[in-house]
Amino acid sequence: MKKRLWIIVILVSIIILLLQTPLFALTGDEQFASVEERRILTAIRERDERLSVREEQLHGRELQLKTLEAEVDKKIAAMQRLRTELSELLDRRDAEENARIGELSLIYERMNPQQAAVLISELETQLAVNLLLGIKKKTAGQIMERLNAETAIKLSNAFTDLSVDETAGN
Repeated sequence: MKKRLWIIVILVSIIILLLQTPLFALTGDEQFASVEERRILTAIRERDERLSVREEQLHGRELQLKTLEAEVDKKIAAMQRLRTELSELLDRRDAEENARIGELSLIYERMNPQQAAVLISELETQLAVNLLLGIKKKTAGQIMERLNAETAIKLSNAFTDLSVDETAGN
């Protein structure tokens, strides 16, 4: 029995010694059984540090991208507002221009067809077409009869080139 006790004591002592050896130590201060273990652990730590640095860089870039995205969104919103304002201004200008052309058409309609033909022959083609569209058809025909052939052909071609949208507004 004493022999058995001694064997148990020796085995426990060996186990305690083994747990204290560098290979089995579990303390914060790593002790290595081999140079290879030290090299591997060092490589792992370096890789971990590089990954941490890379993660910080990516986080910084992510913040930059979010900031830039917010700025771009603001600029897009501002551009859309400007586009809407510009569209409204153009619509208003077109409406005013159409109103002026309508008033001018009434003036030309009341004129002597010969005088109206002389004046219309000097106008830009599009303006002349718009004026003639605003005049009663009978009066417009009388004016067209008095235009020289070249101008009448030019205006007739411009009439046929008008889109449906352009004639619908007049």
